[in-house]
Amino acid sequence: MIKFFRNIRKKLAAENKVASYLRYAIGEVVLVVVGILIALQINTWNEQRKTNELETKILKELQSNLTLDLREIQNDLGSMDDINKACKDIKYYVEGHDNPSDSLFKTFGILRVTPHFDPNKSGYGLLQSKGVEVISNDSLRNAISLLYERYYPYYKRYEEERLRFHALHSEPILLKYFSMHFDLNAFYNANFEISYEDFQKLKSDNTFLKLLSAIAFENSAVQNRGKRIKQRIISLLNALEKELLSKGNE
Repeated sequence: MIKFFRNIRKKLAAENKVASYLRYAIGEVVLVVVGILIALQINTWNEQRKTNELETKILKELQSNLTLDLREIQNDLGSMDDINKACKDIKYYVEGHDNPSDSLFKTFGILRVTPHFDPNKSGYGLLQSKGVEVISNDSLRNAISLLYERYYPYYKRYEEERLRFHALHSEPILLKYFSMHFDLNAFYNANFEISYEDFQKLKSDNTFLKLLSAIAFENSAVQNRGKRIKQRIISLLNALEKELLSKGNE
């Protein structure tokens, strides 16, 4: 095309047709400029398409991660229900019975349980590596950052406080009275056996009853935060689903 215009320009110049020459020269320049603009626009479209594809990939990865996180936090909350129930059952049993039982051994084993939430972060890691601005929806981007940068770390601190409490207070008393055994048929595979003599000592040890209350308190505090995390995960999953549906309709 450019060669075609060049030949015309040469012919007009040779025939000394200045006005026609200028019109063709301007037309040639316009054609080149239009071609450049079209090429730039195509390049912009390609880059935007790649960005959109990357955004969708990250959103799907986050959705997959959060689905696993929701399942894990639900399991953890269920374990915390078991811990609270075990504290009540043991208190009533110790106060109302003189001999330990096999069922009690299994229930005692629950006192050592400290559920630990380990969120999946591959999607958020990918987002950080590519830049958070990849997420075009401002409110969704902020919600993602809040969950991973604020709420998850905040919940982890509660879990760490419970672990410290267990190491400093629960574990020493449990080791004082119980023999710990691994049991596939017991709750959480833990079986805490206690002799008749140690059970009598336990019954008269007010420290142990206080420990039961403290375990329930620490557990309930973490559970309360865990329920909030669960709701935030559900909320973000709903937002991700809505955003992905909108991407599919674009």
